[in-house]
Amino acid sequence: MRAWMIGLATWLVVAGGVQAETVRERLLATYDAVQSLSCDIRRDMPLPDGEVLRMLSRVHYQRPDKLHVENFSPIKRRTVSDGTVFRQYAQGAPKGFSRPVADLNDEMLRNLRMVPGTAANMLEVLEGVAEVPLEPTEAFPVRVGYDNGKSFVVLSLDDEGRLARFEIFSSPAMTDRHTCTDFSAYQEVLPGVWIAGLQQSWVTLQGIERTETTRVDNLQANEDIPAALFDGAAFFAGVEFVDTFEKIINSHQSD
Repeated sequence: MRAWMIGLATWLVVAGGVQAETVRERLLATYDAVQSLSCDIRRDMPLPDGEVLRMLSRVHYQRPDKLHVENFSPIKRRTVSDGTVFRQYAQGAPKGFSRPVADLNDEMLRNLRMVPGTAANMLEVLEGVAEVPLEPTEAFPVRVGYDNGKSFVVLSLDDEGRLARFEIFSSPAMTDRHTCTDFSAYQEVLPGVWIAGLQQSWVTLQGIERTETTRVDNLQANEDIPAALFDGAAFFAGVEFVDTFEKIINSHQSD
């Protein structure tokens, strides 16, 4: 605990009182050691009718910009990026989506480049937002906030310096929370690199709360991934690709 607090001081304070590396930057930097990662991801979302929507996928990730995601449910879909071209096709669709990686929008690039199973995409969107320290709690010895003018994001870290909670409030007053994700069951995939095997989220929209539970299993970091998994042509034989989802929808309506 003391070592962690001393370490935090070196992140936040330098000569003259100028803020140095932020907590957000420090968390993201831990993922830099991950050059490749394979894992299974399962997301369960209870529905109003009592059923549970389950999303199952197997993910293979490799820098730079290589990705293979096989979604098994609720629909069968495959996403393959060879580092140059991004392709995605859902079983039964009239066409697939394809676009050069260099032309992907910011959100798609974040999803492509984030280390699977991590909170990297949540942290990336806070780039450029000033960080402010918050009062610690017994459960979270380090808490920081980010005000982007539209909402107030709070990161809470555990005793090991790992992201334990991600919250979004309507304002810095923190009286109206509408999103919360708790991270637990951490696995150290590489020295100092932790990925939460259990991620539980709550979202409140118009007074209605939705929950989602994500489990990340069978993690393998920095192990060889067969190059063939990133060869899109091998998985999409006979599939016609277009560069916008609107063209896929329009082609389906015209059939």
